[in-house]
Amino acid sequence: MTSHLAEAGRTLIPHRDDKYGLLSPALVILTFVAGLVDALSYLALGHVFVANVTGNIVFLGFSIAHAQGFVWWTSALTLATFMVGALIGGRIIHYFGANRARHLLVSTSVQAVFVIAALVGTTLLNRFSAEPTIGGTGKPANMATAAAQAIAATNSPSLNFPTANHIDLHIILLIVLLAPAMGIQNSTARKLSVPDLPTTVLTMTLTGIVADTSAHGHEQSKLGRRAVVMIALAAGALAGALLQTNGHEDVILMVMIGCLLVVIAMMLPNVRSDARWVTGK
Repeated sequence: MTSHLAEAGRTLIPHRDDKYGLLSPALVILTFVAGLVDALSYLALGHVFVANVTGNIVFLGFSIAHAQGFVWWTSALTLATFMVGALIGGRIIHYFGANRARHLLVSTSVQAVFVIAALVGTTLLNRFSAEPTIGGTGKPANMATAAAQAIAATNSPSLNFPTANHIDLHIILLIVLLAPAMGIQNSTARKLSVPDLPTTVLTMTLTGIVADTSAHGHEQSKLGRRAVVMIALAAGALAGALLQTNGHEDVILMVMIGCLLVVIAMMLPNVRSDARWVTGK
């Protein structure tokens, strides 16, 4: 147990000569961001995953089968815009991939621009659009409440369960801005290839704990490191769900921006460093 706790501690506060250095805590923060955005997207954007995006392929099948609560266009739009983000991430890798700190700095900065645009865009829509609002005071408590009020008044469909005839501007705006942001994050994490820190899909991380323990004993399970990243994802999802259900979707975006700024601040002083976690040598 002590060794696992020490491993968790080194993940969050790495040694000076650690092979992955500040990349590990930075990617833990980005994993928390993934939990936040998936809580927002699944609970408020019509049953889609913006970060763990492969789930949308399954959801697309559900929508084709006309399963309740699933419509094809939200899944299709999420997949398409996520791939746009991955394309942008690939160009960032092309120009900045040789320096890990600079790569993560640039990719996170671009990601932050998308999230800031989402926050500004929803704020403007809340002010000038007649659609149900996202966050804010003096308005419906949350999107579900706003949609329920709309149903009672006009018999229109719920914002949380869009249909082919109900395409809300808030949903479109958030998907087309947050999905590319997470596409950039996923491409960055893939390039950095820090073990057990993919920032989104943690199926292999969970499998590794059990399989490695079974094959090599608990000391080889990397439980401390892997537990940190799973807790980060769960904590992000919990925080996002609590904020969303209390009508604070705008606060979710603000917390995301704050986390991204922390990662930027961690990388900025190291772009000229010759540490091996920066150079990859």
